[in-house]
Amino acid sequence: MRCQVVSKEFKVIGMKNKGLYKDFGELVPKAAQIFLSMATNLPNHSGVEVSIYEPPKEKGQADGIFYVGLLVNEEADSVPEGMEYLCIRHEFAMIRGQVSEMGKLYTDLDNWIANQGYQHESPDHYMVEVYFPVENGTEEVEVHIPIKRAC
Repeated sequence: MRCQVVSKEFKVIGMKNKGLYKDFGELVPKAAQIFLSMATNLPNHSGVEVSIYEPPKEKGQADGIFYVGLLVNEEADSVPEGMEYLCIRHEFAMIRGQVSEMGKLYTDLDNWIANQGYQHESPDHYMVEVYFPVENGTEEVEVHIPIKRAC
């Protein structure tokens, strides 16, 4: 698993959700299934699924916001009811691996960020996961954590 710094822009049509951070492992896939069943007529979507997470703003914060959605090729003039258009641009630390190793991916990426002299950006910047189907019904994920150079 190779970590790297990337400057990226994510254009997304998604659905906003809220829940306890400890339950995101269950809530996010359920919300994604609901979103995908409603997203059959989205214009200009790439078919690539994403999840977008609000990091905790305070130590010990129990709940947070997340979005599930699809990458789109251009800005949306209008979106279906209950959905939002988001454009997220930033410099990210990124790692790619199997969805089944999500916890390890985050741990490895956090360690790499610290070892490279970066730190997490303020909680006003979203973390992004991009999902890619691969053979045998498995799925890979790219994890993007917004970063800044440590002082």
